[in-house]
Amino acid sequence: MSATEIISEIKKLPQAQQRKIYRFVDEELCRAEDRQDNAAAARALAEPGENIPWAEARKRLGWA
Repeated sequence: MSATEIISEIKKLPQAQQRKIYRFVDEELCRAEDRQDNAAAARALAEPGENIPWAEARKRLGWA
C-alpha cells in the first residue's frame, strides 16, 4: 500500500480517529528525532578533547 493510499484511507475515518492517528505519528516522529539526537550527543561526548563553554564554541565557529 502506498503512502497516498494510506492517506486516502485515513481521510475516510471520523475526525476523532484521524486525530489519534496524527497524534501517534507525531509522537513516533518525536521519538525518532530524540533517538537521533541522543546518538549524536553520545558520539560528541565520546570525542576526545576539552569541553568548552557554548559562548566560546560560537566564537570559534564565527557565530558570535
